[in-house]
This record gives sequence, C-alpha cells and structure tokens, in this order.
Amino acid sequence: MYRKFYPQYRKSSGLGAFIIGLGIGVLLGALAGVLSAPHRGDVTRRRLSKKAESTRDQIVEAVEDFVDGDASDGSIETKAAP
Repeated sequence: MYRKFYPQYRKSSGLGAFIIGLGIGVLLGALAGVLSAPHRGDVTRRRLSKKAESTRDQIVEAVEDFVDGDASDGSIETKAAP
C-alpha cells in the first residue's frame, strides 16, 4: 500500500544498504569515542600499557604458583591492581 502512494519508493539492495549503514555507524562511533574520551591518547595508551603489564605479571605469578604446587587446593588468589 505504501508503494501505491509513493511510487518513487524503491526497496534498497540488502548489501548496499548494509555497507552504507555500517560506514555511517563506524564514523559515528569513532566520533563519539573521540568526543567522550576521558584523557588524551598518549595518557590512555600509557595507562593501558601499565594495566596490561600488571595483569600479565599477576597471571605469570599465578601460573608459577600453580605449577610449583603452592595452590594445591585449586584456588588462585588475585591481587587488586594499584
């Protein structure tokens, strides 16, 4: 019925409409991320790097404790990140 009143209405192709929508979504998401970032990029990268290093150290320590038999009850203790 919609086409009866609006003959110029044309069903868009599925793939083309998807790609256009995906592109618009990526652009809007990137814009929202840039506008809502709490810190500059270098500060964020440094914080992420420190957090990743801390997490890696905790995992290595937990695996070493497990392999050495210190965690014989099967529990692995985690320490809060600074």
